[in-house]
Amino acid sequence: MFLDRTFAFVIGLPILLILEVIRYKKSKEKESKFLNYREIGIIIFSLYIISLVAVTQFPFRTTITNYMDVNIVPVFNTIKDMSNIPSNMESFMIRFWIINIVGNLVLLMPLSILVPMLFKKFRSMKKTIILCFLVSVSIEFLQFLSMFCGNRRSVDIDDVILNTLGAVLGFFIFKYLQKIINKKCPQNYNLTM
Repeated sequence: MFLDRTFAFVIGLPILLILEVIRYKKSKEKESKFLNYREIGIIIFSLYIISLVAVTQFPFRTTITNYMDVNIVPVFNTIKDMSNIPSNMESFMIRFWIINIVGNLVLLMPLSILVPMLFKKFRSMKKTIILCFLVSVSIEFLQFLSMFCGNRRSVDIDDVILNTLGAVLGFFIFKYLQKIINKKCPQNYNLTM
């Protein structure tokens, strides 16, 4: 069996649409404004979660294989792999490592920006970073479990470290955005969606 990344959207988008219709009907019953900053943020957040699942869990293959790629030694194995690049593969591997490092840094940045915007209890850095750390560990754990189905994913502690560092950067971006928005429209919005 093979499921590519579009599968996450084929399942996720109809669910999102159904939930939004339900929320719209509830707002009509309460006679409240439906499309506000918070609702737009929730839609963006939902699309991000669907994309996160698509990128981290798909493509999904079920084949019989003994493939297991697990790295539980922080940083050391990555540095060792980067220093042992065969000369005929240098440009390919350099691009691979840049994409891997930057991709893992950026992966949870939107989560650490959107969650504190949407949910007041995540306005502290500690709570947001713990959430992002747990999400990263969950992603790696699901990738580990998928290896038993024959999926060729890797599990790497360095991914968790980079995801968490990216979440820290994302939280600083949130704080910066919060300062700008609160300065421009202190009564109207005040970033307390």
